[in-house]
Amino acid sequence: MTSPPPYSRFLAPRYWPTWLGIGLLCLAALTPLRMRLWCGARLGDLTRHFARERRYITEVNIARCFPELNAAEQAALVRRSFQENGIGLVETACGWIRPAARFKPLSTLKSGALIEAALAEGRGVLFLGAHYTTLDFAANLLSQYFPFAVTYRAHKNPLFDAFMLRGRLRNCNGVFDRSDIRGALRHLRQGKILWYAPDQDYGPEQSVYAPFFGNNAATITVGTRFAAFNRSPTFVVRHHRGTGPAPYELEAIPFPDYPSGDEEADAARLNLALEAAIRVDPAQYLWMHKRFKTQPGGKPQSPYIFIKTPNRKLDAQRCQALLEGSTPQAPHPERATLASGLELRRFSGFAAGLLQRRHPALRLDRRSKRLRAQGIATVTVDSLFRVPHLRQTFVTCFVPQGKVLDEVTVTPDTAAALLLRLHEIGASFPALCADDLRLTPAGLAIDDPLRLRLRPGQASYQERCHDLRQLAAVLGYDAEHDRQLQQHYLQRLRGDIRQDLQAQLAATGHPTDNGAA
Repeated sequence: MTSPPPYSRFLAPRYWPTWLGIGLLCLAALTPLRMRLWCGARLGDLTRHFARERRYITEVNIARCFPELNAAEQAALVRRSFQENGIGLVETACGWIRPAARFKPLSTLKSGALIEAALAEGRGVLFLGAHYTTLDFAANLLSQYFPFAVTYRAHKNPLFDAFMLRGRLRNCNGVFDRSDIRGALRHLRQGKILWYAPDQDYGPEQSVYAPFFGNNAATITVGTRFAAFNRSPTFVVRHHRGTGPAPYELEAIPFPDYPSGDEEADAARLNLALEAAIRVDPAQYLWMHKRFKTQPGGKPQSPYIFIKTPNRKLDAQRCQALLEGSTPQAPHPERATLASGLELRRFSGFAAGLLQRRHPALRLDRRSKRLRAQGIATVTVDSLFRVPHLRQTFVTCFVPQGKVLDEVTVTPDTAAALLLRLHEIGASFPALCADDLRLTPAGLAIDDPLRLRLRPGQASYQERCHDLRQLAAVLGYDAEHDRQLQQHYLQRLRGDIRQDLQAQLAATGHPTDNGAA
């Protein structure tokens, strides 16, 4: 079981901002209920305004999980989600510094008799919950009915982690680090209750893929180990804040036949049960974490395209370890294939600082994200590494799996589809080479976004004509295939643009077919 360090370790000036934040939370926690709700909602509004990446993650999650909502409804749900999260922070501090018994009259517990019957079996009881904004405060309230232990992941801020541990230990009879599986299992063996939340993405190692709100999600399987260890009765726990004299509603829903022996089926059934509980009030779920970041195809399939790319410094020893087993690529001496399968690209100078925004490594990262967001296949930047002893920046990236153009035949329809998507976002090729493209099962992919010219708006008529000629030449098209390329391209355009471009093509001597209009 984890124990918190003394506060005397956190007196250095670097912890003073954290102390200030904790102090403000505690002050808000000492106010009456209505004031706590108001303070929390305003804190949520501030967080939504300043925490841009968290706002982006929330927007992506809600768009994926609630496609039936229109844009305005999704935006309203995002705003409410941040407000609920702010309220949850104030509630959490309230539960950590004030006696939980004081707030028991504010709660109602359903299924209490079922929990008592499960405990009477003597095999321990497993609570499977989710990360609602009411998580810690509701846990403190539930502890007034039944004592239990929880698992947790250490916070990156050591002072806040100490504050969190002390608060949870006030109301729980055990707090286990997520890696302390044995400690949690011993707790169950003693016939006690363990609360575990399996709804976060910890990577593929201990997960299986199962639907969550209709989306593929890496789902932790540790819960099946907990339940199977002592054949513990299992409940899905939900808790929501409503209105009225007892606004906090706690409910333990029996989850029988868990585990079944089929981890994927168990994960799908658990996700469905959690989804039903979350839909009671979706805004009270923590949509800010990257629930869908782990996908079978790795980072290229992650929906969080615009999150910040890691940019770290690499010393000589770690640089050597990164390059160990790598294979140089011909005819690109600045590239290599790493042992991990990622591709490494080298650039001179350091990609860091306000004055380095136009560094090619950073431009590659930005352009890659912009293209991928528009459905254009290209490299996916995994990480950036600043290498001081070489005065270089390394970029590791996933490269679309496909064949080079001299190995395959590209249909005019496929070629036209790529050009049109590029031209619609203002991209064009100053000079196109065969190794700039590769054919994937999803269509043509861009090998190096830095080879593109990007401008605001859409590509000009001159750029469109230029790219059509270039692409036809690179693909080795004869006159007939060249004409088909033009036809497929023109058919996708609006009428006025189609007519103007067709006239431009005719004026430049490009083969045309008036019937294409």
